[in-house]
Parts: sequence; C-alpha cells; structure tokens
Amino acid sequence: MKPLKTNRRIFLKSFGSLAALSFLSFCENSRVTEPFFNDNNTDNNSSVTSTDLVLSGSEQEIASNIKMQYSLIEYLAKNTGKEKVIAYYDNGLLKKLSISIVKGNLASYPYLRLTKQENNESVNILWGMEGIYPSLKFVDDNGKIIEKENEKLEFALKKTDDRDYTPMDWLKLGVKIFAFGLLVWLGATVLKYVIAAIAFVAFNALVLGIVIAGLTLIIPFVKWLIDRTGWTKDSVKDFFNNSFNEILNFLLEIQRYLLER
Repeated sequence: MKPLKTNRRIFLKSFGSLAALSFLSFCENSRVTEPFFNDNNTDNNSSVTSTDLVLSGSEQEIASNIKMQYSLIEYLAKNTGKEKVIAYYDNGLLKKLSISIVKGNLASYPYLRLTKQENNESVNILWGMEGIYPSLKFVDDNGKIIEKENEKLEFALKKTDDRDYTPMDWLKLGVKIFAFGLLVWLGATVLKYVIAAIAFVAFNALVLGIVIAGLTLIIPFVKWLIDRTGWTKDSVKDFFNNSFNEILNFLLEIQRYLLER
C-alpha cells in the first residue's frame, strides 16, 4: 500500500510542530503541552482529575508516567467493555480519548476501540494480514476501513531488515506503525510526542487483549499472529519494565519517525 500523502495544510502544521519541538529540545524540562487554563478554573481542573491518564508536562514527565501504565492496560485487557480515559492537550485545549478493549460483531477476538469525547467519533482497531505480515485496520462501526485523503487506513507491520525479530522488536514496530495511523485519525495538530505516548499505551493494550484471548479462544488467525510475533503477557510487561531512559528514547524515536513521514 502506498504511503499516505500529506496535503499542504497538514505539511504546514507538521512543519510548525517540528519547529516548536526543535525549540523545546534546547530547553531543559520544557513542557510538551501547555494547559489552557489557570488553577482557579474549577471546570477544567475537575475535568482533568476525572481522567485516568493525563499526558502533560515535559517529555521526561510523560515518559515516567507512561512507564507506570501496565496496570491500566492489564485492566482493559481483562475487563472487556470497560473504558479508561486519556487526557491530552491539542493547541492548548484539553481533549479526552476513551480507550477500551471490546468484544463485538466486527471480529471474533477482542479489539481496541477509541472514542474522541469532544465529538463522539470512534475508531475500531482490527488485525488484518498483508502477505506474510500482520496489519492494523482502522475501521468504523460498520467494519469499513476509514479513509483519509482517499487513502485507506490499513498499515502492515513490515520488518525493516532481514534479521529475526524478537517479540520486543515486533512490539516496537507495532507501536510505531500504530502511531502513524493514530496521527492521521487524531489530526496533525496534536504534538507528535503525545501521539507516541498514546500509541504506546493503546497498542500494548491491543496486544495484551489478543494474547489473553489466545489463552482461551481457539482462533486460527489469533494463533498465527501470536506465533508470528512471539508475543506473550510477559513480553508486554517487559516493555513497561524497560528503564526510564529506554522508554524516553523510544518515544523520542517515534516522534522523529512521525515528523519524517
């Protein structure tokens, strides 16, 4: 599938984000997102505290926060249909993203569902297959692949070299590919580092959900996916048990990847 073309508007927004991020990189403990409210704004404060994960602060603060979220994705994987809420800032405005692992009529296995709370727009993330590689499909509630700029949002997890991939390699590749699809769906105005953090949590929840399902369900595709990647509950948990610096550097790597697309 050919890469998604970036139109002029998205390019200018991405360029603006790149310029901002370049400036931020020179500022120690610089803030990735700036809340558009003051401490006396009760409505906004209560809105933030009602969420399960707030992605705000410096790159270091967000990475430290992400490292502690294994219990959140484990809850989602074990409690299908239950939602958690991630808050983030987009152009200074607080936005919320509901995340859940659901069992529905779109697939025979549990899959990821994301909903933008500001407009109730939802996307379901299904697994697919492109040749010998698994793929991620962003579909609507009717199971139709979502299109942006006349390109379908389906992305293959294709290896970038000929070596044998470890389960961790497949997880990292999956987070990167998922982050790009998430960027297209959420919009180019969201800072790329924030997209990377959301993708880290959401993709690992998706994987943990399919791994747990594979322990109880006999589904040929799920068996193929797990055999292909080697994913287990321990491999997902080990991802979160990486050192703070490893997680920080990986999120920065995703940010660079998104800015280059």
